Amino acid sequence: MAKRGVTQLTIQATADAVGITKAGLIYHFKTRDDLLTALVERMVAELDAQVGVPAPNDAEPVSPRAKMAELTSFTFDMPASQKQLMTNMLAAASAHPHLLPPVQALFARSYEALDRGPKAGLAQLLSVALDGLLLLELLQLHEFTPDQRAAMRKTVEKLARDLP
Repeated sequence: MAKRGVTQLTIQATADAVGITKAGLIYHFKTRDDLLTALVERMVAELDAQVGVPAPNDAEPVSPRAKMAELTSFTFDMPASQKQLMTNMLAAASAHPHLLPPVQALFARSYEALDRGPKAGLAQLLSVALDGLLLLELLQLHEFTPDQRAAMRKTVEKLARDLP
């Protein structure tokens, strides 16, 4: 899925890519939809791990400033391969509405992690701005120049210093 996208995902192509038989893959994923569901769930879990969403049993929550530093790095330092995975995840979720809930839950967890303290509004606004930047680039709606990206990063980092 990472290289060819959601529309070209087939059981046979996936089996070929991972070096197993089609029957072996069908044993675990009966349909293309089952395979897509599993892929989206895996991508969501990987993104949860990368952006520092705390596990439910974590006693010490991450500070809004630390969380914003993670999100800033995630947005501005994302490798091309990760961008392709995110693009595919969004394409799968938008083309198959039953795949939206795990993606929506990912975003909800991210915003909930910033929904505390006297500067919660600032933290959430910065997070929304980073998501907007990322979505514009992932959907190829706009490509910011390196100077524009550097200026935006500097501004986000400056504003995030006001967070607890």
